[in-house]
Amino acid sequence: MKPFGWFQSLRSQLILYFMIISLVVLSGATYYLYSFMLGMIKEQNERLLFQQFQQLDHNIAGLLADVDRLQKMFLLEEEIQDLLLNLTEKSELEFLNSKNMLHELIKKFIDNYNFVHSIYITAENQGAVGGSGNTTLVHPVEEWVKAFFASEPYRRSLSEYPNIVVEGNMRKSFYNPYMTGSRDGAVVSILRGTRAIYDPRVSATLIFNIDERYLASIYSASLSAEDGEMYIVDGRGTIISSSRPERVGTASPYVPGRGGTFGSYDDNNGDAPVQIVYYKLQTSGWYVMKEIPLNPYSAQIYAVQRIIVLVFLLSLLVILIVSYFWLNKMIRPLHLLSGKMKDIGRGELGVTFPEVPNNEFGTVIRRFNEMSLSIVDLIQKNNAMQEQKRELEIEALQYQINPHFLYNTLNMIRWMASIIKADNIVNSIVALGNILRAAYASKDSMCTLRDELSYLENYIKIINWRFNNGVVFAIEVEPDELDCRVPRFILQPLVENSIQSGRQIEEQRIEIRVCVRREGNELAIIVRDTGPGLTPELLESLNAMLAGDGSGERSGEMGETAGGVGLRNVNKRIQLYFGAQYGLRFEPREKGAEVVVRLPASTS
Repeated sequence: MKPFGWFQSLRSQLILYFMIISLVVLSGATYYLYSFMLGMIKEQNERLLFQQFQQLDHNIAGLLADVDRLQKMFLLEEEIQDLLLNLTEKSELEFLNSKNMLHELIKKFIDNYNFVHSIYITAENQGAVGGSGNTTLVHPVEEWVKAFFASEPYRRSLSEYPNIVVEGNMRKSFYNPYMTGSRDGAVVSILRGTRAIYDPRVSATLIFNIDERYLASIYSASLSAEDGEMYIVDGRGTIISSSRPERVGTASPYVPGRGGTFGSYDDNNGDAPVQIVYYKLQTSGWYVMKEIPLNPYSAQIYAVQRIIVLVFLLSLLVILIVSYFWLNKMIRPLHLLSGKMKDIGRGELGVTFPEVPNNEFGTVIRRFNEMSLSIVDLIQKNNAMQEQKRELEIEALQYQINPHFLYNTLNMIRWMASIIKADNIVNSIVALGNILRAAYASKDSMCTLRDELSYLENYIKIINWRFNNGVVFAIEVEPDELDCRVPRFILQPLVENSIQSGRQIEEQRIEIRVCVRREGNELAIIVRDTGPGLTPELLESLNAMLAGDGSGERSGEMGETAGGVGLRNVNKRIQLYFGAQYGLRFEPREKGAEVVVRLPASTS
């Protein structure tokens, strides 16, 4: 068995191609389904987060508005106005003595507004005072200058007066160095340059600190670990608030989209794919960002894919089983056709299909049945032609005599005629010997037109000695037509027929003319005589006989000759050699008879 011989089966090829196409479609559909579902999930995340981010932006804007309002209320307190009035002219001692009064006021504000962690008032030449609800702090000028007055937030609070300045990523220990360890933490500072109502000069900076945990509680209260992490970054990419406290103050591993206020993109957190969604807060210029892990969604999508793949494979299995039996039914006529063709190849001719399906296979099978029967018919016709050739050859041989005996007899007659000086007998014997030599010299059934005309001239010589030169014979032929190949002995029966039918009176002279002309690829040999001719009825009857319908041959007229085969046998020989389109045909003439022999003009 040949390697992969099973694949040569059309059924196996169809099933294999069907499986390959199904797997390709399954792979493409699975990939498309995964991409489509993941894209839908990302779009849904964006829509939901956009609403959350808008709400968060509103909440933070409200928080900053509340702080702004509280700062203004705080500054309107009589004690604060007394402190701020001519603050630059007060001594450091006078500034520091106000701490007890400031602490009571800070405690009252913080108790009423728990989102405020601590409040500080600073002045360049006095330092800073303030604290939280349960702590107070007094910073001397030297240390506070190092820590705060050189900072950018302080400079911005003075330059942007009377607006507030929001600064994230600040530490509690920045304002109070005694808050260390677990007491330390991140705060968001809201700074405002301030002055007394009746003082045109900005003399101090008011700082309200909001605990980062309070800010984070606004957006992380309902956030679970599976939902991902959310945090707020400033313009420098530093995390100022996060759902994970340990990340505050670190650099964000992801950056918002350039120039965009809202959007998302895909990235990797280690080996895990994540979706990064960002939103720009309008009041502070910060970005709120959320890292959404995609693995949980991928796992859900894979679960759906597995179910779909399982359903697809089960469907594919059912389809394959059904297709197997369906293909067997469809291809069965092809298998039978292949078997029948092998039978024909082994020589079993005439095999056909008794049942023909009513589809495209039926058309093929019908043509096969026609071809098989045509082959049988063709073989039968060929066998019949061969049998006719054999019968004609036997019929022609029946008139032949043993050539050795015949030559010896003719030589003896010629010797006896020479003794008595009978020249006409000698010439007749020579002409007859030339005729017989042409008949027995070659076994080839074909000869050149030159040899055929030479044989005919010898025959006319003998006839003229018999009829006292009563036959006038003429030949019209071009030299290049003498090499054309013709069957042997086809003209002698025609000439003999003309002599028998044309010399109805013994002393009557007859003229016979043989004309040869080329008509395209055909050779036309025309035999005319000056005899009494043919009646229309006889002409039609002879042509019908030659055409093969079996009618019209009259015994005694145009029948078999004594010296050769008859007109019908000559016609049959030509058609057996060259086809039914060639042969003999009588043409009408006013005087005499005319028969035309048509052959292929061939020299080989």
